[in-house]
Amino acid sequence: MVVIGFTAAFIVMLFPNPISSRVLVRKTLAATLTEGGDIFATEVEAFLAEEALTRSRKDDAKDDDLLKGASKDDRVQRTGKRVIAIAVWCSRSCT
Repeated sequence: MVVIGFTAAFIVMLFPNPISSRVLVRKTLAATLTEGGDIFATEVEAFLAEEALTRSRKDDAKDDDLLKGASKDDRVQRTGKRVIAIAVWCSRSCT
């Protein structure tokens, strides 16, 4: 009788657990918050780098090459595209 119980428990254990909507919502929210945190960290890092560059620029006017390709408008456009991509992904996965 005990062996039959162990065998039945082992067979049931082999079946995968179904994914509940709670787990799906939790994973979706975690992915969204992670991406939002990455965007925020990138912007804070860019802000701090720009501040450090501005301070060093006051000391030395020769560092104009560091400003090329890192304009604020370019960063805003890249960040905007990432935010829109997250919003679209979230709207598709949440419905």
